[in-house]
Amino acid sequence: MDLFDAIKGRKSIRRFKQTPVPDEDIRKILDAGRLAPSANNAQPWSFIVIKDRALLKKMAEAVREMVDRMVPYAESEKQAQRLTAYKSNYYVFFENAPVVIAVVMESYVSTGLLMRMGYSEEEAVRLRPHPGLQSVSAAIQNMLLAIHALGYGSCWMTGPLVAQEAFEKLLGYGKEKYIAALLPVGAPDEDPPARSRKPLEEIVRVIG
Repeated sequence: MDLFDAIKGRKSIRRFKQTPVPDEDIRKILDAGRLAPSANNAQPWSFIVIKDRALLKKMAEAVREMVDRMVPYAESEKQAQRLTAYKSNYYVFFENAPVVIAVVMESYVSTGLLMRMGYSEEEAVRLRPHPGLQSVSAAIQNMLLAIHALGYGSCWMTGPLVAQEAFEKLLGYGKEKYIAALLPVGAPDEDPPARSRKPLEEIVRVIG
């Protein structure tokens, strides 16, 4: 598939057929993530491939339990209703995918020198805006494009990460790491319309 066709054609998929994803294709997807650029070539990522249906169900249940804990703190009834709706599908549909890739991020601190110079943490982050997370995001995008190019669907999921504490125990990674995203992978069982994008004229400024 042409790169630009992949970029234009990729969509967020939330419903999957139960057709297994071959290990060879999973490896291609992971390798696409591995080849992403990263700040200082730190490569602050690792990947957990989850096929165990029982484990995925436990992860989804942990998300539901966390959302239930969040609801009483909602700022409005509308927000509470939205959270309740999220736990029924939007945050947990990954449990129905044939395979889920957890993208794990290692800590990457880049603000220490600036803070020693007298900048506040907020100011330092503005000057050095999350290079570790940017690096992992590049790996995620590479994998999303590879998934689409191979004929599968996925979705960049961060909502479920409210259950990060439970995931840490279920998946066995330490507090020096955390999941940056979940990527469910499978043959699409839907064909949603493309989401609108802002026109270039609205978001581009040319200098010189």
